[in-house]
Amino acid sequence: MKKHGENLFQIGEVAKILGVTRKAILVYEDKGLLTPAVKDPVSGFRYYTADNMTQIQSIRSLQALGLSLKEVAAYYYDTKNMDLYLQRMLEIRANLDRNIQVIQARSAKQGDLTVHSATLPRQICLCRQYQCKDTAEAAIRLRETYIAAARTGKMSIIRRMFTMRMTKSPDILNLMCCIPMDDSFDGPDRMEFEETAALCIYYRGSYEESGTAMHALTKYGQEHNVQASGSFRSIYLEGPPSRGESSADYITQVAMPVKALPEKDHALCEDKI
Repeated sequence: MKKHGENLFQIGEVAKILGVTRKAILVYEDKGLLTPAVKDPVSGFRYYTADNMTQIQSIRSLQALGLSLKEVAAYYYDTKNMDLYLQRMLEIRANLDRNIQVIQARSAKQGDLTVHSATLPRQICLCRQYQCKDTAEAAIRLRETYIAAARTGKMSIIRRMFTMRMTKSPDILNLMCCIPMDDSFDGPDRMEFEETAALCIYYRGSYEESGTAMHALTKYGQEHNVQASGSFRSIYLEGPPSRGESSADYITQVAMPVKALPEKDHALCEDKI
Protein backbone atom coordinates (compact mmCIF):
# COMPACT_ATOMS: atom_id res chain seq x y z
CA MET A 1 0.00 0.00 0.00
CA LYS A 2 1.25 3.51 -0.88
CA LYS A 3 1.72 5.09 2.48
CA HIS A 4 2.16 8.76 1.61
CA GLY A 5 0.80 9.95 -1.72
CA GLU A 6 1.72 13.29 -3.23
CA ASN A 7 -1.63 14.79 -2.22
CA LEU A 8 -1.77 13.35 1.29
CA PHE A 9 -0.55 15.01 4.47
CA GLN A 10 0.79 13.41 7.65
CA ILE A 11 -0.71 14.48 10.95
CA GLY A 12 2.37 16.52 11.82
CA GLU A 13 2.17 18.42 8.53
CA VAL A 14 -1.52 19.17 9.05
CA ALA A 15 -0.86 20.40 12.58
CA LYS A 16 1.93 22.72 11.38
CA ILE A 17 0.03 24.10 8.36
CA LEU A 18 -3.22 24.78 10.24
CA GLY A 19 -1.67 25.79 13.57
CA VAL A 20 -3.40 23.08 15.58
CA THR A 21 -2.03 20.44 17.91
CA ARG A 22 -1.83 16.76 17.08
CA LYS A 23 -3.94 16.16 20.17
CA ALA A 24 -6.72 18.42 18.86
CA ILE A 25 -6.83 16.51 15.57
CA LEU A 26 -7.08 13.21 17.43
CA VAL A 27 -9.87 14.63 19.61
CA TYR A 28 -11.82 15.63 16.47
CA GLU A 29 -11.49 12.05 15.29
CA ASP A 30 -12.56 10.67 18.66
CA LYS A 31 -15.66 12.89 18.60
CA GLY A 32 -16.63 11.63 15.15
CA LEU A 33 -16.03 14.99 13.47
CA LEU A 34 -13.07 13.90 11.34
CA THR A 35 -11.98 10.71 9.60
CA PRO A 36 -8.47 10.44 8.11
CA ALA A 37 -8.29 9.46 4.45
CA VAL A 38 -5.82 6.67 5.22
CA LYS A 39 -4.97 4.94 8.48
CA ASP A 40 -2.25 2.31 8.20
CA PRO A 41 -3.46 -0.70 10.22
CA VAL A 42 0.11 -1.81 10.89
CA SER A 43 1.95 1.40 11.78
CA GLY A 44 -1.09 3.41 12.88
CA PHE A 45 0.11 6.37 10.77
CA ARG A 46 -2.65 8.70 9.64
CA TYR A 47 -2.83 10.59 6.34
CA TYR A 48 -5.18 13.44 5.44
CA THR A 49 -6.50 15.02 2.26
CA ALA A 50 -7.19 18.67 1.41
CA ASP A 51 -10.87 17.96 2.21
CA ASN A 52 -9.87 16.75 5.69
CA MET A 53 -7.95 19.98 6.21
CA THR A 54 -10.87 22.20 5.18
CA GLN A 55 -13.04 20.22 7.60
CA ILE A 56 -10.58 20.96 10.43
CA GLN A 57 -10.68 24.65 9.48
CA SER A 58 -14.48 24.54 9.61
CA ILE A 59 -14.46 22.93 13.06
CA ARG A 60 -11.98 25.51 14.35
CA SER A 61 -14.04 28.37 12.94
CA LEU A 62 -17.11 27.13 14.81
CA GLN A 63 -15.05 26.74 17.98
CA ALA A 64 -13.85 30.33 17.53
CA LEU A 65 -17.49 31.40 17.55
CA GLY A 66 -17.79 29.87 21.00
CA LEU A 67 -19.30 26.46 20.21
CA SER A 68 -18.20 23.38 22.11
CA LEU A 69 -17.34 20.24 20.13
CA LYS A 70 -20.69 18.78 21.18
CA GLU A 71 -22.39 21.88 19.75
CA VAL A 72 -20.29 21.63 16.60
CA ALA A 73 -21.52 18.07 16.09
CA ALA A 74 -25.10 19.20 16.65
CA TYR A 75 -24.57 22.09 14.22
CA TYR A 76 -23.57 19.66 11.49
CA TYR A 77 -26.15 16.98 12.12
CA ASP A 78 -29.14 18.61 13.85
CA THR A 79 -31.14 20.46 11.18
CA LYS A 80 -34.31 20.87 13.27
CA ASN A 81 -33.15 23.41 15.86
CA MET A 82 -31.37 26.11 13.89
CA ASP A 83 -33.07 28.95 15.79
CA LEU A 84 -31.27 27.87 18.97
CA TYR A 85 -27.89 28.14 17.25
CA LEU A 86 -28.82 31.53 15.78
CA GLN A 87 -29.49 32.89 19.25
CA ARG A 88 -26.30 31.31 20.59
CA MET A 89 -24.16 32.93 17.90
CA LEU A 90 -25.81 36.36 18.14
CA GLU A 91 -24.72 36.48 21.78
CA ILE A 92 -21.08 36.44 20.70
CA ARG A 93 -20.88 40.14 19.87
CA ALA A 94 -17.27 40.27 18.72
CA ASN A 95 -18.08 38.01 15.76
CA LEU A 96 -21.58 39.31 15.01
CA ASP A 97 -21.19 39.88 11.26
CA ARG A 98 -19.63 36.50 10.60
CA ASN A 99 -22.18 34.73 12.79
CA ILE A 100 -25.16 36.19 10.91
CA GLN A 101 -23.63 35.13 7.60
CA VAL A 102 -23.20 31.57 8.85
CA ILE A 103 -26.83 31.35 9.95
CA GLN A 104 -28.10 32.86 6.69
CA ALA A 105 -26.22 30.18 4.82
CA ARG A 106 -27.37 27.34 7.08
CA SER A 107 -31.03 28.39 6.81
CA ALA A 108 -30.99 28.45 3.01
CA LYS A 109 -33.52 26.10 1.46
CA GLN A 110 -33.36 24.44 -1.93
CA GLY A 111 -34.87 26.78 -4.49
CA ASP A 112 -34.54 29.82 -2.19
CA LEU A 113 -33.08 32.68 -4.25
CA THR A 114 -33.42 35.42 -1.65
CA VAL A 115 -30.99 38.26 -2.43
CA HIS A 116 -28.88 39.64 0.43
CA SER A 117 -26.50 42.56 0.66
CA ALA A 118 -22.94 41.68 1.65
CA THR A 119 -19.46 43.10 2.01
CA LEU A 120 -16.72 41.00 0.48
CA PRO A 121 -13.56 41.51 2.56
CA ARG A 122 -10.17 42.73 1.47
CA GLN A 123 -7.92 39.70 1.20
CA ILE A 124 -4.77 38.28 -0.32
CA CYS A 125 -5.19 35.04 -2.29
CA LEU A 126 -3.16 32.47 -4.16
CA CYS A 127 -5.00 32.25 -7.49
CA ARG A 128 -4.74 29.96 -10.51
CA GLN A 129 -6.94 30.04 -13.59
CA TYR A 130 -8.31 26.97 -15.38
CA GLN A 131 -10.67 26.18 -18.25
CA CYS A 132 -12.73 23.27 -16.91
CA LYS A 133 -15.00 20.99 -18.90
CA ASP A 134 -17.29 20.23 -15.95
CA THR A 135 -17.70 20.65 -12.20
CA ALA A 136 -15.83 17.41 -11.48
CA GLU A 137 -12.72 18.84 -13.12
CA ALA A 138 -13.32 22.17 -11.37
CA ALA A 139 -13.29 20.37 -8.00
CA ILE A 140 -9.99 18.71 -8.88
CA ARG A 141 -8.41 22.02 -9.89
CA LEU A 142 -9.63 23.73 -6.73
CA ARG A 143 -8.09 20.97 -4.60
CA GLU A 144 -4.81 21.28 -6.52
CA THR A 145 -4.76 25.01 -5.84
CA TYR A 146 -5.56 24.41 -2.17
CA ILE A 147 -2.68 21.95 -1.88
CA ALA A 148 -0.29 24.45 -3.49
CA ALA A 149 -1.44 27.11 -1.01
CA ALA A 150 -1.09 24.73 1.95
CA ARG A 151 2.48 23.89 0.93
CA THR A 152 3.52 27.55 1.30
CA GLY A 153 2.70 27.60 5.02
CA LYS A 154 1.00 30.98 4.48
CA MET A 155 -2.62 29.90 4.06
CA SER A 156 -5.28 31.78 6.03
CA ILE A 157 -7.26 29.57 8.42
CA ILE A 158 -10.13 32.07 8.69
CA ARG A 159 -11.26 33.01 5.17
CA ARG A 160 -13.13 30.69 2.82
CA MET A 161 -11.79 29.56 -0.56
CA PHE A 162 -13.73 30.60 -3.65
CA THR A 163 -13.81 30.49 -7.42
CA MET A 164 -14.47 33.31 -9.86
CA ARG A 165 -16.19 33.01 -13.25
CA MET A 166 -13.82 34.72 -15.67
CA THR A 167 -16.36 35.13 -18.48
CA LYS A 168 -19.66 37.01 -18.55
CA SER A 169 -21.56 33.76 -18.95
CA PRO A 170 -21.98 31.87 -15.65
CA ASP A 171 -22.43 28.68 -17.67
CA ILE A 172 -18.80 28.62 -18.89
CA LEU A 173 -16.35 27.09 -16.41
CA ASN A 174 -13.41 29.40 -17.06
CA LEU A 175 -12.50 29.61 -13.38
CA MET A 176 -10.05 31.44 -11.18
CA CYS A 177 -9.46 29.29 -8.11
CA CYS A 178 -8.66 31.48 -5.10
CA ILE A 179 -7.28 30.37 -1.73
CA PRO A 180 -7.09 33.08 0.98
CA MET A 181 -3.59 33.64 2.34
CA ASP A 182 -1.90 35.57 5.13
CA ASP A 183 -1.01 39.15 4.20
CA SER A 184 2.68 38.19 4.27
CA PHE A 185 2.27 35.85 1.27
CA ASP A 186 4.27 37.11 -1.71
CA GLY A 187 4.35 34.18 -4.15
CA PRO A 188 3.98 34.30 -7.94
CA ASP A 189 0.25 33.47 -7.83
CA ARG A 190 -0.56 36.30 -5.42
CA MET A 191 -3.65 38.44 -6.06
CA GLU A 192 -5.11 41.16 -3.85
CA PHE A 193 -8.85 41.78 -3.63
CA GLU A 194 -10.17 45.05 -2.24
CA GLU A 195 -13.19 45.21 0.06
CA THR A 196 -16.32 45.60 -2.04
CA ALA A 197 -20.08 45.69 -1.77
CA ALA A 198 -21.95 42.76 -3.26
CA LEU A 199 -25.30 41.13 -3.80
CA CYS A 200 -25.37 37.48 -2.84
CA ILE A 201 -27.52 34.39 -2.63
CA TYR A 202 -26.86 31.57 -0.17
CA TYR A 203 -27.40 28.71 -2.58
CA ARG A 204 -28.23 25.25 -1.26
CA GLY A 205 -27.71 22.54 -3.85
CA SER A 206 -25.23 20.89 -6.16
CA TYR A 207 -22.42 22.89 -7.73
CA GLU A 208 -23.71 21.92 -11.19
CA GLU A 209 -26.83 24.03 -10.61
CA SER A 210 -25.22 27.07 -8.94
CA GLY A 211 -25.45 29.01 -12.21
CA THR A 212 -29.14 29.42 -11.32
CA ALA A 213 -28.15 31.80 -8.52
CA MET A 214 -25.87 33.78 -10.86
CA HIS A 215 -28.67 34.23 -13.39
CA ALA A 216 -30.97 35.34 -10.55
CA LEU A 217 -28.45 37.93 -9.33
CA THR A 218 -28.03 39.27 -12.87
CA LYS A 219 -31.80 39.62 -13.21
CA TYR A 220 -32.06 41.35 -9.83
CA GLY A 221 -29.33 43.82 -10.78
CA GLN A 222 -31.03 44.67 -14.06
CA GLU A 223 -34.42 45.16 -12.42
CA HIS A 224 -33.00 47.37 -9.65
CA ASN A 225 -30.45 49.29 -11.73
CA VAL A 226 -27.48 47.86 -9.84
CA GLN A 227 -24.25 47.68 -11.85
CA ALA A 228 -21.89 44.75 -11.39
CA SER A 229 -18.24 45.61 -10.76
CA GLY A 230 -16.50 42.26 -11.02
CA SER A 231 -16.76 38.54 -11.69
CA PHE A 232 -19.19 36.24 -9.93
CA ARG A 233 -17.69 34.51 -6.90
CA SER A 234 -18.69 31.12 -5.52
CA ILE A 235 -17.59 31.08 -1.87
CA TYR A 236 -17.68 27.54 -0.51
CA LEU A 237 -19.29 27.41 2.93
CA GLU A 238 -20.29 23.76 3.24
CA GLY A 239 -19.53 20.97 0.81
CA PRO A 240 -17.98 17.50 0.52
CA PRO A 241 -15.85 17.69 3.71
CA SER A 242 -18.90 18.07 5.97
CA ARG A 243 -21.76 17.02 3.68
CA GLY A 244 -20.19 14.03 1.93
CA GLU A 245 -22.07 12.95 -1.17
CA SER A 246 -25.23 14.83 -0.16
CA SER A 247 -24.84 17.52 -2.82
CA ALA A 248 -28.38 18.77 -2.19
CA ASP A 249 -27.10 20.14 1.14
CA TYR A 250 -24.00 21.91 -0.21
CA ILE A 251 -24.10 25.62 0.64
CA THR A 252 -22.37 28.18 -1.57
CA GLN A 253 -22.43 31.94 -1.14
CA VAL A 254 -22.83 33.11 -4.73
CA ALA A 255 -21.81 36.76 -4.85
CA MET A 256 -21.90 39.49 -7.49
CA PRO A 257 -19.62 42.47 -6.65
CA VAL A 258 -21.42 45.75 -7.34
CA LYS A 259 -20.44 49.41 -7.60
CA ALA A 260 -23.14 50.43 -5.12
CA LEU A 261 -26.08 48.80 -3.36
CA PRO A 262 -29.66 50.04 -3.78
CA GLU A 263 -30.44 52.92 -1.41
CA LYS A 264 -32.87 50.78 0.59
CA ASP A 265 -30.56 47.80 0.92
CA HIS A 266 -32.33 46.74 4.11
CA ALA A 267 -35.12 45.46 1.87
CA LEU A 268 -32.84 43.09 -0.01
CA CYS A 269 -33.37 40.20 2.34
CA GLU A 270 -37.11 40.36 1.66
CA ASP A 271 -36.88 40.38 -2.14
CA LYS A 272 -37.12 37.02 -3.90
CA ILE A 273 -36.60 36.30 -7.55
